[in-house]
Amino acid sequence: MSEVLNNLINEDKEFSEAKFKAKVDNVYIKLYTGVMKQNLENIRHFLSDEVYEKYSSKIKQLQANNQIQVYDELNVSDTTITNIEEFDDRFEIDVKLLTKYLDYRIAKDTKKFIDGNRDVRTEKYVKLKFSKIKNAKALGNARKCTGCGANIDLNKNGVCEYCGSVYVLRDYDWVLEEIVD
Repeated sequence: MSEVLNNLINEDKEFSEAKFKAKVDNVYIKLYTGVMKQNLENIRHFLSDEVYEKYSSKIKQLQANNQIQVYDELNVSDTTITNIEEFDDRFEIDVKLLTKYLDYRIAKDTKKFIDGNRDVRTEKYVKLKFSKIKNAKALGNARKCTGCGANIDLNKNGVCEYCGSVYVLRDYDWVLEEIVD
């Protein structure tokens, strides 16, 4: 793994293991928060189409059943890079998270408890795969809308508040390709 890590660092001078792990934790928490709020727009640009569809389907099912999935006291207590692979066009990093949270569902209209556990935190390992294309554009360039040139706050969401252009983070940074929870 060290040779591939060296190749990654040579390709991406901005790469730092600590910053990458912080990004992974942030994306994970934003994703689960998006499921609770039943809105993935603030996290969409960090997700592959497959991950977005998986969690959009989960939200649609919850909405059809008039339910809210609650991940209360959600946190990540450990983030470990388990593998780094290099391909012709991209790098992929596999990550294992140790997560802890209360996991239960409530009725959307009445807020009454349906099922799950509101008293004991679930401790669970989650596997994630992130990818970044080789020769990615500098992330500094990513802070401008490709539609109108306005500044974009990547932590806020992936849609330009002025012209509505959807931002494609894949051209600049790491994107969550897969999650096994």
